[in-house]
Amino acid sequence: MIRVAFICDGFEIGGQELGCLALMQRLDRTQFVPYLYTFRPGSLLKDAAALGIPIMIGHDKPVSDRSWNVADETARKEYREHLEAALRADRIDACLVYAWPDAIAAARHANVRAIIERVDGISLATRLPDKSACDRVICEANTIRDMILAQRRLLKCDARQIIVIRNGIDLARFDPGRYERDQCRAALGFGPQDFVVGAISRLAPEKNLELLLRAIAFLACNYSESGVRQVRAMIAGPDGGSRMRLETEAARLGIADRVKFLQATSEVPELLSALDVFALTSFYEGAPFALLEAMAMGLPIVATQVGAISEMIDGNGFLVSVLHPEDAASAFYQLQSNIPLRRDLAARSRDLGKRYDVNRMVREYEAVLHSALGENPAEARAEAPEQKP
Repeated sequence: MIRVAFICDGFEIGGQELGCLALMQRLDRTQFVPYLYTFRPGSLLKDAAALGIPIMIGHDKPVSDRSWNVADETARKEYREHLEAALRADRIDACLVYAWPDAIAAARHANVRAIIERVDGISLATRLPDKSACDRVICEANTIRDMILAQRRLLKCDARQIIVIRNGIDLARFDPGRYERDQCRAALGFGPQDFVVGAISRLAPEKNLELLLRAIAFLACNYSESGVRQVRAMIAGPDGGSRMRLETEAARLGIADRVKFLQATSEVPELLSALDVFALTSFYEGAPFALLEAMAMGLPIVATQVGAISEMIDGNGFLVSVLHPEDAASAFYQLQSNIPLRRDLAARSRDLGKRYDVNRMVREYEAVLHSALGENPAEARAEAPEQKP
């Protein structure tokens, strides 16, 4: 059995953490034993605890508390020694490191056999500035891989270390056929004639959700003769520091009555079922799970031209500027006024979304774990004990 450590900063709702959770949930437990080491607690810990896996938490301040002081920095430094001791005591074979720089030294000193970094997006690609100790570096898209390779001398890595494993989602759960669209819309207070643009995201500055609000306001002001009085927006997700500012901006723009703000929820497919268009307006991204979920649910996309998004959008949506809300407004107008176009892009999204299966993602991670440890996956499966029913 291979003991695998998942090491991250905090376990709050976010693409990186949800991907980590999906992997822990689906690892072949006849071959792998997952352990979670997180510096700070978060709302996803209950889901990890439900797996019955060992969990170590290094600090008592949750991720949702955005303050940081000297005591927190001291706790972080002390955690490195605790992490090293825990990795050694748990006899960890391989580490999957999610943007936690101290994990590399801890794993090396604990004599962990394989160290694997998982890079979530361009913004985190250099969080581990020295990758020489990593046996593998897993990127979620070719864009991320190319960006790392462009800096390979500075980051002390080479092409042989870097592997692309595209993100995956639960296609059975994100299946539009499972949900009654009219009921989902009615539950959120949307009428049958409303044209609903939605974003599911942390409400944080880097998500640039002001662009979405300004695009809705621009649409209402400049296309009013075309029935845009029915345009509505939905923004759902945990507050990452921007919710109050976004609500204030919606009021300033005169569209507060058009915008519905919702807390984070596990009923993401139901929210997506209520939409006509999915919007992603970030300043930077990797290959966001939220976009894959929207595609699988058959939604046309309007997204900013950042990160790996251009790898994911292929005839199923519009790519727009991060700075010009009128670009997004124009895309929304085209989708609202041209129903055949909206249907064509929706069908294309659904077809593309089917490529991103979570089970494929997990099997590819398992293969990398075997490879980093110098093992043959087929032989390991043959030697694994049978699971009891």
